[in-house]
Formats: sequence, C-alpha cells, structure tokens
Amino acid sequence: MNKLSILAVFLAGACSAASAAELTELSPAAIRQAAVAEPSKPAPVTPPGVTIASYSTDETVTFESQAKPAMDARINALKAAGITTLGGRVVPLGNDYSYVIDYLPTVKNGAALPPAVLVETYKNGASYWLDSEATAAMTACAANFRAARLAVVGSYLYDAGNDSAFAVDYLVKNALRPTQEYDVKFQNYTGGKFTFETEALKAVPSYLAMFKQAGVPAIRGKAVARQDGDYAVLVEYVVKTNRFGARPQYSVSRYDAREVFPFDKDALKASKARLPDFTAAGVPPLSSVVRQEGNDYSYSVDFLVENIYQQGGTIPSAAIETYQAPETFTFDTEAKKAMAEKAAAFNAAGLRVVGSAVTGSLGSFTYVVDYVAKAGQPGPVPQYR
Repeated sequence: MNKLSILAVFLAGACSAASAAELTELSPAAIRQAAVAEPSKPAPVTPPGVTIASYSTDETVTFESQAKPAMDARINALKAAGITTLGGRVVPLGNDYSYVIDYLPTVKNGAALPPAVLVETYKNGASYWLDSEATAAMTACAANFRAARLAVVGSYLYDAGNDSAFAVDYLVKNALRPTQEYDVKFQNYTGGKFTFETEALKAVPSYLAMFKQAGVPAIRGKAVARQDGDYAVLVEYVVKTNRFGARPQYSVSRYDAREVFPFDKDALKASKARLPDFTAAGVPPLSSVVRQEGNDYSYSVDFLVENIYQQGGTIPSAAIETYQAPETFTFDTEAKKAMAEKAAAFNAAGLRVVGSAVTGSLGSFTYVVDYVAKAGQPGPVPQYR
C-alpha cells in the first residue's frame, strides 16, 4: 500500500470517529426533536373519464328527412346557450320521428356555460275582495321588481278562498359557490292562463323574448294544458348549477309597522306613503299589505335585500333595527316631538327611518324608531352570465 492510500484510510477513520463522537453527545430527547424531512407526496390525479348525457324532446315531425334539419337547429340553439354538444341522431317516436343530442352535462370551470339563474315566485299572502284590487296590486308589485332590476317572467291572479291573490315570477342570479366543475341543467317554466290553446300559442314568442331579454337562454316554448282546463305557456331553458345548491342573490324580507289606524284604508294609505323611504334606504320595496291589530289596522312592507354568502352562513346586506329611546315623557306630544327630532337625526346620518311609534301612558311616554342598517354597500346590477 502506498503512502496516499494509507493517508486516505487514516482520514476516513478519523471522520467516522468524529461523527460517532458527535452522535454520542446528543441526548435521546434531542434525537427525538431532530427534524426529519418527509418525502414529498405527489398530487392526487383524477382518473380519466367524461360524462356524456343525452338531450331528447317530445317534438316530432312526420318524415325522417325533416328530423335532421330540426336537430341541427336545436344543436345550434344549445351551442348558443353555452352547452358543449357532441352531435346527435334521428330516432323514431311512435309513428313519427324525433332526435337525440349528446352533450356534456358537467363542465370544467372556465368552459362555455349557460348562466346561473333561478326562477322564484313571490306571493305577499294578502287576499283582495275585488279582482281589480288584486290586479292593481299585482301590476304595482311587478313594476317594483323591474325597478329593482330583476326580470319578471310572469304574474297572475289565483283563488284565495272567496277572494283573489296574486303572484309574481321573477329571475334572480344564483350566486353559486365557486367550484372546479359545474353542471348543466335543463329547467321548465310554466306561466300564463289562457282560455284557448291558440291564445297560448300566440303568447309563446313573448315568453321566449322575456327570457332572452333577461339573458337566460330559452331553448323552446309550447302551449300546455292546465289542470283547471285552461292553457299555459311552457318555456324550456337551461342554467348552470353545482352540487352545493341554490344561493339566490336576493331574498325577500318583511317589515311589520308599529303604527295602528282605526280603518284599513288609513293603514293602506300610510303603507304607500312609506314605500319611498325603503327605496331611499336602498332596500327596494315590493308590496305592502294591511293587517289587523286587535280592533285596529296596521301594515307590513315586503322588500328586497342582497344576500352575503360567507363561510359560516349567510348575512343579509341590510336589516331593520330598532332604537328604543331611554328617556320618558309626561305627555305624548313631548314624546312625538322628541321622536321626530330623533328620526331626522337618523336620516341625516344615513340611517333611513322606515317607521316609528310613541308608546306608554300618561306620565310615562317613550318612543321607538325603526331604521335600515346595512352590512355593506349595495351589490352591482344583477347579471345572469
């Protein structure tokens, strides 16, 4: 063995001895606390695979040669609605012909998709002795929805015992929770009441136009029979959704006024006078209803609030809070004066007052003020895309 080899062996032994010495100086506790690098784990991989669904229709044509152009037109309509289609095929249906179109029902985020929208129905629960009163209330309510920039797709009267009530169908954005994938879902909306089928058929284009004007892809419309023997319009439309369910951008809240009046007509007049206060507060009013309070009457107001979705729950963008005056007054006139001054101060501070009332009895009167408090700034104008 030469000198260089002997030197290498000597150095290697010295290093091993030094390492062993260092290890013997570590206590068992220090060894347990020493950081150990874990091997990195690869990211999970989703198995390959695509779900394919089939779109079918009850529409038929007499000849097979007519089915192919109808199918191509429907494929173009589905593509325009944001649906990824994969072709189709003509199929016999009874003695006639129809078609089936393949499409992707589950689409990755970022791909072409239809809008996320919900069709909701509003009813204020009030009944009206005269149909003319119900119609007037319905017309005003539908106008209030439009003023709040929510599209109305239908409004109608329905029986409430011996009286009439009304309903308004409107569109609201579905504020879906962000996910990696979204589902394409076909929906049907049925609206209107027509004595004859021909009247319903004539109304189909107007219903389709209402959906399209609101930015919601309407695939087709047709006349259908109602259970009461009349006819309605059915609109087939398509939306996107996901497994977390519906999250409407707006909800309806109700405010019960504190004031009482000896006659229902006085309560109705007061309710209409209060609606501009809700508008000024940024919570669009929809309708007001008169309610009985003992032997007197009062009113309630339904209004829209935006929903704020966050982890842990949903918070309304606005709510009506109550200020209870700490002081008492000998006479109600003193309490009314103090209440008016307090209401003016609230309005000046941007806390819009929507109701107030004096309570108590002689020698001990006080008052309350109801005002709108906001959780944040109003949301943007609803966009359904």
